[in-house]
Order: sequence, then C-alpha cells, then structure tokens
Amino acid sequence: MKTFILPALCLTFLIYLSGCGKTTTISSNMELTGKWELERIVQSNVTIKKPTLAKGQMEVSLIFKDKGELEGTSSRNYLTGFYETAQQNTIQIGGGGTERAETSWGNMFVNALPNVNLYDLKADKLILYYENNNQLIFAREQ
Repeated sequence: MKTFILPALCLTFLIYLSGCGKTTTISSNMELTGKWELERIVQSNVTIKKPTLAKGQMEVSLIFKDKGELEGTSSRNYLTGFYETAQQNTIQIGGGGTERAETSWGNMFVNALPNVNLYDLKADKLILYYENNNQLIFAREQ
C-alpha cells in the first residue's frame, strides 16, 4: 500500500506544479504588442470618455514591446516600465516616469495603472481591468 501512495502523491504534486505559477512575458502574445491609445475609463459603472486635448497635452497611450518592456505617455508625462502575464489573462505592470502636473484624465490613468491585474483583447480593443472590475479601454493605434 505504501509503495502505491508515494508515487501517486508525487504524480499529483507534479501535475499541480505544472499547472500553477507558469509565468511568461507578453512578448509571446503578438496581438498585444504595439501601441494602444486610451479611449475610455470605466469606474464604478460610470464611463469617462477621452477629453479633447488642450495645448501641451499628449495622448494617453501604452506601447507593449518585446521582452516585457513597456513605454507610455500620460497627459503630460512619459512612462517606462515592464509588463508580465501569466495564465488566465493576468497581467502585472510596473514602472515609473516623470511627474509633471497631470490633467484629471492623466491622473485617473496613472493612478489605475499599478492596480491593473487582468487584460482582455477584443478586435483591436484592449481592456485592462483593475480594482473591482474598473476598466481602462484602449484602441490599437494604426
């Protein structure tokens, strides 16, 4: 009986390990790489649309590069960092950037970005989910 239990336990443990903790950078997901422009933010079921740019403001965008590198712009600042995905569309984003006076649109983006934990791709739309199903909704830039 002991000789059967030990191999069964080892096999179960190996199956568990092979299914958990697999982490791959998004560079293997070619659909995500490229430039994405923020169109809308959904917070507490309220949709906030991209405002008209004033002089001196930049589009809020993210550029997902190969090997997990990330670049972006907020309304007035440049961002650099990294991203990494795991199973079931989980994503981790980190980094930093300059800190010049943001617009309210830029502030919402900058404050949400570190809390992003899931992503979804749908027909040239990227949705980044954070805090209780809030969403950053991007369109692929051509």
